[in-house]
Amino acid sequence: MKRFVTLALVSALVLGASSIVYANVCAFDAVPAATILFPFVTLDYTAPTNGVSTNFSITNVSAEAQIVHVTVWTDFSSAILDFNILLTGYDVISMNIRDILINGQLPVTTYGGHSSNEGVADNGPVSSGNTSSAATWIANLMDDPQPTSDLGTRCNSSNPSYPGLYSSPIPPGFLGLFQGYLQVSQTVDRVHSNDCFQSYGGTYSLAPSPFWVERDTTYPTNMYITADVVQNCNKLFPDAFGYFNGEARYENVLIGDTFWTSPADRFSEASAAVHLEADLDLASVATIEPTSGLPISFYHRYASFEGVSDYREPLPTAWAFRYLGAGVPTIGTDIRVWKGSTIYGKTYDLERVGAVAVSPDELVASNCHAYTYYAWDEDEMVTTVTSVPWSMPGGEAVIPNLIPLETQMVPVEQFDTPGAFGWMLFVWPASNYVNLGAGQEDDFYQTWMGVRYNAYGDWSAAMDGAVMANFNCFSDQVLPNLGTNYSYVDAAGYVTSPGIPTN
Repeated sequence: MKRFVTLALVSALVLGASSIVYANVCAFDAVPAATILFPFVTLDYTAPTNGVSTNFSITNVSAEAQIVHVTVWTDFSSAILDFNILLTGYDVISMNIRDILINGQLPVTTYGGHSSNEGVADNGPVSSGNTSSAATWIANLMDDPQPTSDLGTRCNSSNPSYPGLYSSPIPPGFLGLFQGYLQVSQTVDRVHSNDCFQSYGGTYSLAPSPFWVERDTTYPTNMYITADVVQNCNKLFPDAFGYFNGEARYENVLIGDTFWTSPADRFSEASAAVHLEADLDLASVATIEPTSGLPISFYHRYASFEGVSDYREPLPTAWAFRYLGAGVPTIGTDIRVWKGSTIYGKTYDLERVGAVAVSPDELVASNCHAYTYYAWDEDEMVTTVTSVPWSMPGGEAVIPNLIPLETQMVPVEQFDTPGAFGWMLFVWPASNYVNLGAGQEDDFYQTWMGVRYNAYGDWSAAMDGAVMANFNCFSDQVLPNLGTNYSYVDAAGYVTSPGIPTN
């Protein structure tokens, strides 16, 4: 997908030339953002010292001090833990999920002025001793970093959510409660529903045996994390009333990255986090969700209940990536997936039989509202699951939904690939099917996909997939016409969503 250099043409029409802003809204790229998503975070509770864990970092690229609100979510989208971080200008903080969930140690950041060893230092690569004078460089181009004391009453030591209070670890009882919530998808009954039978008739059997059933607590525990620029230190989850009507801010000032490490398995991988820009003109670009009349956005499912938009750009709806070694014992590919609903608090892939609570008794995977995928080998042989409903080709059998959770990792062998090496195209609602009112789709997904390659027990590598479509910004990007050779800028300016078809 092409990078969007600017929204100047759209913004000029909406705000006038004096309000032109520069952004890459609706392009999946790592640029300063108001929200950072760490879409796949994993921790091995069975090996807390040398098993797999996830490091993640947040950087404030602006001179202004910032308050960042961090939320840890289960793999079925229940928020279980939140905390605040204070960042001075140009500050960076790195965290390990092991320190938080095993040791109970939240990052301690404090309210205060610059110390003697903080602020503009004279010992960097651009300093007064070099040809480029630090004084000139700072004075003409870069503002001095603000201390956290400039935040004033937004987060000082009198605030009950003040992160300077985190010096005492989280009590073990709470850590055990968090572990229980996070491992629900590994411990309760996990079944596939018969909704295809109910909706479309006929009998079927589930084959092959799905990964959904196989995973227990001997596997690492998966979750995801969000980090938002906010107005005040607070104790609100993003799905709480008031978060987007008073706390969330829109400054695009954060960047982030992720490291996955496992000393026991001798691997480490890294990737940029997902950067979600905020733009108050999002409705001029993004697809409008018909029920609320608000633009489809990352936090739409929470903000729209307050009658507002979060203005965070939405995520794509189709991805492509290579796979290596399907069925080969010494080489493997794991597919990492994050997906979220635009409308519902939980993704539609988990049946909404009542509310999916933070600690449900069972998780029921729907098989009729999932994805379409194609897999090609290196000789262009192709297999696909494309019928409507997409998991019921021919009506005689149901290919089980192997990705029912909000975030998870699934071996490529679980899918039908024509050869050991090749590439895959995943297409999610609504880029694979749009038919409002037909009962076969009633949501607009937001997704991220990545892959992890490993071989011979000696090396591994991770990367994001390639974006192939984003229905949430360009509603004409629907099979068979995805983002290939799509004109994002034409003679009239920046292309915006033509709207959701009502066929």
